[in-house]
Amino acid sequence: MNTRRCKFCRAKVPVDEAVITRIHAFCCFEHLIEYSKTEAARRVGEKAKRKAFKEAKKRLQTRADVVKTAQKAFNEYVRVRDRSKACISCGAIQGDTVRGGAFDAGHYRSIGSAPHLRYHTWNCHKQCVKCNRYLHGNPVEYRKGLIKRIGIEKVEMLESMNDARKYTKEDLERITRLAKKRTKKIIGKKQK
Repeated sequence: MNTRRCKFCRAKVPVDEAVITRIHAFCCFEHLIEYSKTEAARRVGEKAKRKAFKEAKKRLQTRADVVKTAQKAFNEYVRVRDRSKACISCGAIQGDTVRGGAFDAGHYRSIGSAPHLRYHTWNCHKQCVKCNRYLHGNPVEYRKGLIKRIGIEKVEMLESMNDARKYTKEDLERITRLAKKRTKKIIGKKQK
């Protein structure tokens, strides 16, 4: 005779007498109800613990952590935004392993020399690893590609932007939210 164990009391019950859910078997409806109450209470407690942990982790973040998170979200947005385009410097396309194969979000004016343009969308475009990392941004070719994409007026405006800017923690969190929202929006459009 085929039997199952009651998930609540662990008693063996014949299959034809058991109350069977998709995953578990029970000897009676009362045990099913009691088990679901304890399982639900456990899940609620776990959810509260996860929420408290997430809030504590957010409180303990340093400014550097927030900068890193914002940069990661912004770079992901740039790569998704430009994923159908070629490398802005050399014209390498997706899957072109001869020229690097992978792509970064390359900045025209570097983060070190122009930190105020770190999250500026005109200043950052998809760039192959070879140009970005090994050719140090390939600035001459980047400028040519940038002129083709956004126009000479915007490039000159970008080159003349020298206003110092100190991003606050709130600014960086807002940049992260916006970048993630825009990335999600683009990915949603591409899937339809």
